[in-house]
Amino acid sequence: MERETNTLTVRRPERPVAPAADGPVSFAATTVEVTGAPEDGPHLLHRAARRLCEAAGPGAVPVHAGGELTARLAPGLQASMFVSTEMRGDGAGTSLLRLNLRLSGRGAAPSTASLDHWAEIWHRQAFSAPEVERVAGELPLMSAAVGRLRHGKPLAGCAVLVTGHFLTDLVHLVGCLAELGAPLDAMTVLRKDYAYQWRHRVHGHLVDQGVRVVDAADPRAVEEHAERARGLGLRCLALDDGGYVAPALLDRARQGSPWPAAAGDWAGVVEQTMSGIYKLRGREAELPFPVFSVAQSRLKGRIESYWIAEKAVSTALELLPVLKMEGQPALVIGYGNVGSQIAALLTQRRMRVAVHDADILHLIDAHESGYVTDRDLAVLLERHEPLLVFGVTGRTSMSTREFEALRRPAYLASVSSRDIEFDLPALDALAARNPAARNPAARSVTGPASRTHTLPGGVDVTVLAGGRPVNFHETDSISNLHSDLVYAGMLTGACAVATGQAAPGLDPSWADAVLEESGLLQDYYERYGPAATARPAPWTAADRR
Repeated sequence: MERETNTLTVRRPERPVAPAADGPVSFAATTVEVTGAPEDGPHLLHRAARRLCEAAGPGAVPVHAGGELTARLAPGLQASMFVSTEMRGDGAGTSLLRLNLRLSGRGAAPSTASLDHWAEIWHRQAFSAPEVERVAGELPLMSAAVGRLRHGKPLAGCAVLVTGHFLTDLVHLVGCLAELGAPLDAMTVLRKDYAYQWRHRVHGHLVDQGVRVVDAADPRAVEEHAERARGLGLRCLALDDGGYVAPALLDRARQGSPWPAAAGDWAGVVEQTMSGIYKLRGREAELPFPVFSVAQSRLKGRIESYWIAEKAVSTALELLPVLKMEGQPALVIGYGNVGSQIAALLTQRRMRVAVHDADILHLIDAHESGYVTDRDLAVLLERHEPLLVFGVTGRTSMSTREFEALRRPAYLASVSSRDIEFDLPALDALAARNPAARNPAARSVTGPASRTHTLPGGVDVTVLAGGRPVNFHETDSISNLHSDLVYAGMLTGACAVATGQAAPGLDPSWADAVLEESGLLQDYYERYGPAATARPAPWTAADRR
C-alpha cells in the first residue's frame, strides 16, 4: 500500500489572512491514498463525504459543484472533496486513488485541533479489497492457521474482545477471527493510543466491518463488552495485549461487583505480553477461566524477541542527536528474552554494556555472558554512568532513587507496553527541585516526542518517545511478516480456549504444548527454513483450505 498522508499539508497561518476577493481562504488540505480499480473512485469519494457529513451533523449534506463534492461542516468552514487517479501499468488492474479534502472558509481560521479532527475522520477510510488481499499476503502463517482450525467454527459461540495496536495486521487478525466463526457485530477492539502510520484507516475499516472500537483506557470497556455478550447469549473471549482484561475482571471481583465469569460468561483470555502476565502474578488462584500465555511461550521468546530488540535499538538510535556511540556506556534493565537480545545488539555496535535484572538467575546469566552487573541498580547507574538506558522489564524500573544516581546526561528508552517503565511523575518532581533551571518543565531536545529534564546538579535526562515504547514510535513496529507468527499463535490459543481444553488458571506449559503440537512451527520452518527460497511464497487461497 502507499504511504498514508495522515497530517494536514497546509496549516492555518500564524496571522489572520483576509479573504480573497474571489473566494474563501484555504485553511488546510489532506489526502488519503487507496489502491483500487479506477471505476471505484466516485463510490469511495461519496462514502468518504458521507462519513464527514455524518460527523458534522444533520445539516451537512454533500453537494456536487464543479466536478467536486462540497459540504458545510461548521459555520465558516467549507469542505471541498474530489478524487484523482494515478494509472499504473503493472497489469494488476488497480490504480492509486487519491481522496482529497480541502478545508476553507471566510473569517478566522479554525483551531489546529478542529482541523486535525476533520482530517482524522477523512482518513478513516476502510481498506479496499486489493489492500486487504495484500495485507493477507504478508501474513501467511495466520492464513494457514485458519485453514487448520476453521472446521467446526470454534469461535462461533464467542464474543471476542481484542486489545490491538492499530497496525494493518490487526485488519487481517479480525478477518481471521471472523473466518473462525466469531461474529463481527459482537466483537470489540480496544484501541491502544500509539501514533501508527495507518491507525485511522485501521479504525475506519473495523467500524466498516461492524466491529465496536473503544479506547483501551476506558474503564468501562471490558464490562460493557461482557454485558453486550450476555445479551447476545455468547461467551466472552479476549485476545489481550498488556493485561487490560483479566486483571480488570479480578479487580472488579475484589471490589464486590457482580463477577461476570461466575455464570460462565468468560471462556478465557489469550495474553501475548509479559506486562499482562506480571499483573496476574500472585493472583493465579483467583482466575475462574484459563489464561493462554503466548507471552511465556517458547515460540514468542525464542523467535520474536530478536525482531523486537532490533527495532527498539534502531529506533532509539534514530531518536538520539548525532553522537558517536562506539565506546559509550549503555545499560539494559531486564535481561529476559528481549533484553538479552538488546544487550547483544548494543555490544555488536561496540558499546560498553551493563545489565541489571531483579531475577538473580538472569543476573548470573548476564554476568557470565560478560556484561557489567550489580545487584543494586542505583549503584550500577552511578558506577557505569550510562549514556543510553533501555528499560525492558514490563514494570517500573527507574524512579527517584535511580534518577538521583545518574551522574551524566542520559537517554532513557522504554521497550515496555505503555509508559510504565520509567516513573515520569517522579522525574518531573525531581526536575522541579532544580532551582538553577530556567524552565523546570520538560523541554524537547531530540524531537517533539522526547523530553529532557534537568535534575538537581545539572544532569540532563531525556526520555525518548515520551516514555512510550521506542519500537512503536511513529512506525509500524515490526513488519507484518514478523508479527505473523505471534498472531497465528494467538489464533491457535483462542481456539484452544474456546473449545475448553484447559482448567482455570495460568499454565504456560499448556500454551507451549498447544502451540508446538498445532503445526504452526512446522509451517514456519517450511516457509522460512533451509528448504525455503530467498523470497517467501505469496499467500494464496490454498493456505486457508
